[in-house]
Amino acid sequence: MSSPLATGEAAIALIPQKPPFTLVDTLLSASPTLFRSAFTVPAGHLLVAGGALLDAGVMENAAQTAALGMGHQAAQAGAAPPLGFIGAIARLSITGRALAGETLETTVEVKHEVMNARVLEAVSMCAGRPVATLELKVFLIDTPPQA
Repeated sequence: MSSPLATGEAAIALIPQKPPFTLVDTLLSASPTLFRSAFTVPAGHLLVAGGALLDAGVMENAAQTAALGMGHQAAQAGAAPPLGFIGAIARLSITGRALAGETLETTVEVKHEVMNARVLEAVSMCAGRPVATLELKVFLIDTPPQA
């Protein structure tokens, strides 16, 4: 397996979200249309209850994975991470749980891109088992210049 593109504080610097509301800690890979992240679930996180990451945390992890990949692209172009918001979540299927101490790995694929809108498909896995699939519609407030 290749080395991560960013971990810890270097990864957090690529997203607009900041602690205590971060749900990614590693950028595993990034291409123009595919981003992969990892997040080791801390027991004391705001979105952990009963020892497991809540559904809201899984959804936000997918959004932050997209932000992480787009932030990496922006950094490569010498720009700040773009700001955005989730406009809609569709086709959500929660099929498992990421427990505190486990690492959630999420892959986000950009399916469609029109102006400042992105349609993304996300798949989250933990210890080789599926946790969630969902579609996100994300709107960027400001976008980095295209290279």
